[in-house]
Amino acid sequence: MYTLRSIFNTAVTLCAVLLLTSQSVNAEQKESFGDYEVHYSTFASTFLSPDVAKQYDIVRSRALGIINISVLKKSESGIFEPVAAHVEGVMTNDIQQKKHLGFRRIKEGKAIYFISEIQYMEGEVLAFNISATPEGQQQPLKLRFSQTFYNEK
Repeated sequence: MYTLRSIFNTAVTLCAVLLLTSQSVNAEQKESFGDYEVHYSTFASTFLSPDVAKQYDIVRSRALGIINISVLKKSESGIFEPVAAHVEGVMTNDIQQKKHLGFRRIKEGKAIYFISEIQYMEGEVLAFNISATPEGQQQPLKLRFSQTFYNEK
C-alpha cells in the first residue's frame, strides 16, 4: 500500500531525474528560519498514483497541481522534527489574479503535511506567498516562491 509519505519521498528522489526531462515536478525546497525550516514542493496531481489520490481525496487532473508544505523545528538533539502549524497562502497568476489557498493537514505517523490543490494552465507561472505559524508561536514564517506548471506528456 502506498502512503502520501512514501509517494512524497519517492517524488523527492525522482525529481532530479524528472526535471532533466520535464518541468512537471518541482523538487522539494526549503527555507530556514532559525530553529525552524519550512519545506515545500509543487507537482502535478497526476504525479500521484490513483490509489494515493483516492486515499487522500485528491483529484488527479492535468489541470490540477499540489502544493505540499511541512514545518520542522530543531530539537534539543539537533534533529529537525515535524511540528503542527497554521498554514495559509495566496497564489498569483501571470495576470496578477489572486486566489486564497486552503491548506489541508495530513498527519502520517510523526510526519505532518499541509497540502493545497491548485488549478493551472499549461505553461503558467504561478507565484506563491505562504505563511506558516508553528503551534505556540506568534510570528509567522513567510516564504515566497514561483513555479511554472506543465502538463505531463
